[in-house]
Amino acid sequence: MKLTWYGHAAFLIETAGTRVILDPYRSPDVGGYLPINEPANLVVVSHDNERYHSHLGQIVRPFEVLRALEIPPEGSTFREMTFETIHVFENAKRLVEDEVTIVHFRVEGMHVVFLGDLGHPLREDELAPIRGADIVLIPAGGAPTIDLADIPALLEAISPKVVVPMHYKIEGKINLKIQPVERFIEMLPGWPVIHSNDSTIEFRRSSLPIDPTIISPRPQR
Repeated sequence: MKLTWYGHAAFLIETAGTRVILDPYRSPDVGGYLPINEPANLVVVSHDNERYHSHLGQIVRPFEVLRALEIPPEGSTFREMTFETIHVFENAKRLVEDEVTIVHFRVEGMHVVFLGDLGHPLREDELAPIRGADIVLIPAGGAPTIDLADIPALLEAISPKVVVPMHYKIEGKINLKIQPVERFIEMLPGWPVIHSNDSTIEFRRSSLPIDPTIISPRPQR
């Protein structure tokens, strides 16, 4: 499986000839990130936020769209991939109008969790489906997503092998008042950190690290 970070919360998953884009933003409205003007077979959006998480207008058509807020409890299957969701909220008040989703799926024997715009710690019933996941894509910029102080307990509960930070401040790239990735890393002292000069990471189940590891790619856009 290849994972490419476009920037902000947008990723490309490539597996067995299938291209899946997660949470595409709208350029230039987010800041300095360039448009995601590539083809996809499927676009998955964690919630309806046209500027930052669900803009479909710059992706090369044709493609199918999966809106995570509409995925049934049993999940939704596209080709060999089944996408499941956990309904959560963008802030700790858990207001109905701030409902978002965690999207998780299995690919090539690996369990991948995309936390999206999660804004609060998780209850046991919300944690249960993603405990022991292999790869977690996590918002790392603090408020308005999950507070940085809550990150260590969340990751301890999930216990992933790989953590990929996203949704953090890069000067000239994003117009949100969020923190840089260094603040996220400071919350996890002792964790191995790999700063990649590439935007794409290739994962194989057989070569996943034994100890939980932060892998931080550079944005492609």
